[in-house]
Amino acid sequence: MKELCAKELTIEKLDEAGANVVVTVCRMEKLFPPSFFNIVVHLIVHLTKEEKLGGLVLYRWMYPIETLEFML
Repeated sequence: MKELCAKELTIEKLDEAGANVVVTVCRMEKLFPPSFFNIVVHLIVHLTKEEKLGGLVLYRWMYPIETLEFML
């Protein structure tokens, strides 16, 4: 997640992070019961592809907007 939220990214780093995510999820499948895995855990695999298509996360994040709504 730290790599995905960086201000600068390269395609090579995204490819490497995508491969690491797949390996990590496979390791988690050995440790956790099947009920742990829902759609949110599966969506982690697609984050690197989304970053390649949409650009940096900081330009698409909703946190600043959500924070302003709570302040009003």
